[in-house]
Amino acid sequence: MITRLVRGLSSRSAVPLVATGRAPAAPVTVGTRAPGLSNIQVLRGLAASAVLVHHTAHYAEALRGAGRPMRALDAMLGLWGVALFFAISGFLMAGLVLRDRPLAFLSHRIARIFPTYLAVVALFAGLFAALGLGFGNLTPLTLSLAPAGPRAYPLTVEWTLVFETSFYVGLFLVALAGLARRIVPLALGWLGLMAAAFVMLPQGAVDLTLPPLYLLPLSGACIPFAGGLLLPRLIASGRLRPSAGLLALPLAAACLLVEIDAARWLGGAAAVLLVGAAATGQQIRGEGPLSRAALALGDGSYVLYLVHVPVLWLTAQALPASWPGFAYGLVGIAAALGLAALLGPLDGALYRHLRRRIDAASPRSLRRGLTLYLLLFFGCAAWGSIETARNDLRESRARAALAGLPPEAWSGRESAEAALSGRDLGLPATLRGALEAIEPVSPTEAIVSGFAYDPARPERGMMLALYCGGRLAGLDRPRRLRADLAARPGFEGVGRQRIGYRMRIARAACPGDAVPLAIVVDEDGRMAALPGTDGR
Repeated sequence: MITRLVRGLSSRSAVPLVATGRAPAAPVTVGTRAPGLSNIQVLRGLAASAVLVHHTAHYAEALRGAGRPMRALDAMLGLWGVALFFAISGFLMAGLVLRDRPLAFLSHRIARIFPTYLAVVALFAGLFAALGLGFGNLTPLTLSLAPAGPRAYPLTVEWTLVFETSFYVGLFLVALAGLARRIVPLALGWLGLMAAAFVMLPQGAVDLTLPPLYLLPLSGACIPFAGGLLLPRLIASGRLRPSAGLLALPLAAACLLVEIDAARWLGGAAAVLLVGAAATGQQIRGEGPLSRAALALGDGSYVLYLVHVPVLWLTAQALPASWPGFAYGLVGIAAALGLAALLGPLDGALYRHLRRRIDAASPRSLRRGLTLYLLLFFGCAAWGSIETARNDLRESRARAALAGLPPEAWSGRESAEAALSGRDLGLPATLRGALEAIEPVSPTEAIVSGFAYDPARPERGMMLALYCGGRLAGLDRPRRLRADLAARPGFEGVGRQRIGYRMRIARAACPGDAVPLAIVVDEDGRMAALPGTDGR
């Protein structure tokens, strides 16, 4: 079927680029600086820098014990940075999908994402192995960047690439159906679908960052990309002017006051307005040292995004333990920027070379390559999405098991252990686990972190349920690798299993005066109360 989808496309002529005001006719991609859109390149650099600062603050705390006095702000930097990336991508793709033939469009996108990504993964996999450190989850499923549901990725930032590749495949199919000129109504319909999901589905029903294929179109992370698709039409009509960028400031600030689902909408709208303002405003010429540095940062933004988390990990390993978290952060940021400056030009040169090869290739060769890619993409997406559906089934069974005990059993650890013992539902004494922290990340939300592992049965899968004041505040599966626990007794076989929990809950569901109780539930309905913390 996929072969039939891509067959016959070579006979279609390329359609002209939609009128986009200042949008250039030349191809615009990360790592290639296009005339007329230098401001967009600067925004790319700002977006990558925002994500870098966010992760630096996170790892300074997690790996060096540093404080995070501006936790809510640095957490939002990650959201804003990713929203900017997606809004830029939507804006540019709206023009490229019209200008390029479908075969060339998707081939160029694959060449842009995968070679540099796989090269960076290979680089750090080798480096980590040489240093005796564990590295990520190198499987065909993760390296395919297909929407396969929650899983660990080698560089940890790949979830955005999963969205990007899905956007590209979706636009390819739109072009294949002859609907490329209907991008605006399609984008409006998509935004309406996401709005309906936001209103009708319960909070947390759609994973914001790692959804399976069947839920990805409903994720709030898609909002800035869908909004970006509208920008060429808005700019061409004269309805969007540079001053619209000022509206991005209050929208971004409002993200700090709402829960994450609403923040995705506000941050997405802010990103779209900012990109529109950048595209229509006076363009940076790159004549001074500051503007040249900003443009160079934009050129290397893709490499910076890929390398910064492994660099932060290696920096933590290299620096003495006595160094404070702030010094670690500065060194980590400098190392990431330095590596991006070194590899960025190679990334751009590699893409330009591959693009020339694609443009010179025969339609038959492109059809064969795309058929193979689409088979891999949809095969991995189907495999992972089925696995995710099974996990969702396990979650429903866990809820049923928890509901089988009287509500008073969840008022405290002692009452829970007594109830489980009386019904012979306890997990074995070999279980290792703890509720580590319940930390506020915004005025409305908190992050629950913990772990659970049974060395006698390492494959045992367990859901984490958090009760506060006897009420269920959240339920989640393990999503994190916990390599930091490998040196502890009893964790020697933890390997690359996901045993760590990082669950987002509403702060109102677990107020400061409520007693937290963490319960893990396995696939057989057996449970255990974890030792916990009342630190918040």
